[in-house]
Amino acid sequence: MLKTTACFDDFASQKHPEVHRKWIQAVLSNLVKIARQPNGCVSHWGNIPDAQSRVLRVITLEDGETVHNAFSDRNFYKRQQRGEEPK
Repeated sequence: MLKTTACFDDFASQKHPEVHRKWIQAVLSNLVKIARQPNGCVSHWGNIPDAQSRVLRVITLEDGETVHNAFSDRNFYKRQQRGEEPK
């Protein structure tokens, strides 16, 4: 089961209704890139073939599994296409 914050449940999932929970789980289990943010949260990026090959960025709390936010990351996708990010 996907663990989420109240912020994700109340705000982020409504702001980004196009993001499916199964996509979030797919990113967390099959990462392209991971990076710790200065605030301690963790950014996870993954490709979603079911979503026209979009890149989804999932932000988790420090534990790396509680989802705080999730959204399509067009800038990462563009950098991937230029070979600046892993695919």
